[in-house]
Amino acid sequence: MMTTLKPSFATGPYRPGTLLRNFVLSPLDPASWRAAGAILMGLFIGTFSFALLAALFSTGGSFLIILVGFAVVGIGVEIARIVARVERWRMTLVDPRPLRAHTYRTYGHGLRAAAEAEFMDENRWRDVIYVLVSFPLTILEFVVCVAVWATSFGLLVSTLAYFVIAGAAGDRMPASLSNGAPIPLVAVAFVLGLFLLAVAASLSRGLMRLHRAVVEGLLCTNEREELRLRVETLRESRSAMLQVEATELRRIERDLHDGAQQRLVMLAIDLSLASDRIESDPAGAKALMSDAREQARQALAELRDLVRGSAPAILLDRGLVAALGSVAGRCPVPTIVESALAPGERQPHAVERAAYFVVSEALTNVAKHASATRCEIRCRREGDRLIVEVWDNGVGGAVTAPGGGLAGLRDRVEALDGVLLIDSPAGGPTLLHAEMPAAQGWPAA
Repeated sequence: MMTTLKPSFATGPYRPGTLLRNFVLSPLDPASWRAAGAILMGLFIGTFSFALLAALFSTGGSFLIILVGFAVVGIGVEIARIVARVERWRMTLVDPRPLRAHTYRTYGHGLRAAAEAEFMDENRWRDVIYVLVSFPLTILEFVVCVAVWATSFGLLVSTLAYFVIAGAAGDRMPASLSNGAPIPLVAVAFVLGLFLLAVAASLSRGLMRLHRAVVEGLLCTNEREELRLRVETLRESRSAMLQVEATELRRIERDLHDGAQQRLVMLAIDLSLASDRIESDPAGAKALMSDAREQARQALAELRDLVRGSAPAILLDRGLVAALGSVAGRCPVPTIVESALAPGERQPHAVERAAYFVVSEALTNVAKHASATRCEIRCRREGDRLIVEVWDNGVGGAVTAPGGGLAGLRDRVEALDGVLLIDSPAGGPTLLHAEMPAAQGWPAA
């Protein structure tokens, strides 16, 4: 069902045929009074928010040396974020077109990630800048509007009051006022009051249009900027995905060369020697055949491990939860799997594969470096996102080093438009949190 917005003085360009009509009828349009109320509301919001932020920032700056000031400044930044939300709503009182808020940096996990999101997010500081800019702007809007509205009402009320008083006294329409002023002057004052009333209504809505432009510039995102960021993200994700695939191919080549290929070469040598000795030395040939059989078994095992490194059969056949249970069963650290997914629910193959590698790499790190005694794998859906977490009670200290396994996992997850966060303070515990798109919009595995 589509909703059609009525054309109004403030929501679209003027048409020459309706410009004068819109101006004359502007005092009768409810949007004009909403604009005046929004300007009055803006004065209180701008003054209160500016005073509050000035107090918090000055207090926080005084206590930065003892670190308490950072928390106070952070409160001020979050209050600016609340003010931005209120201001986006205030702009819709006259122009009902929705405003899309700019995206904020997520807090992540851990104190460091929260501090980076709070103090290094450009959009949060844009909210602060808006509070500083809107304070004089709202005062100017209020003063101008009050002056025009008050003048128009003063002229209208004074002329109407004269005629009411004259009528109450029983006088007929006098030729002039008591002080000698002619009646036409009173009429001119009344007409001027009506004209200024239309000016005040139109001016209020015009100022709200200008203020909305400021809000859109500082507190909102536009489609062009959003598309640019999206293209940039996709370009980086594609590059990361290509790097991950290249690394995967190099790993497969290295494993084949160092493992299965050497086994197969030894198998060929043993079979050749057994063929030469089968008549002259049947016992030796039998021993060589036994060695060849062992080489074939080991080659098959290494090929099986190599295939498992790409995508285990259980993941393809039975899904993510079963594959996570399998990899948890092979971990030397006691590990449990907690899944909130619906029975039989499948995700896109790329997403399931990435989630499997995230858990596999995390459990490998737990077994090698964490000195943990307990580990948990958690899998759930939150809206249109698949959440996979690996928690352990080890010593912590895990970092995403360039070229390391965790960096490769992050590239793999981000290539799917996902997020990988690691919270691993010294002393533990460690939480690896991965978010990836769920089945909506993807071909199911």
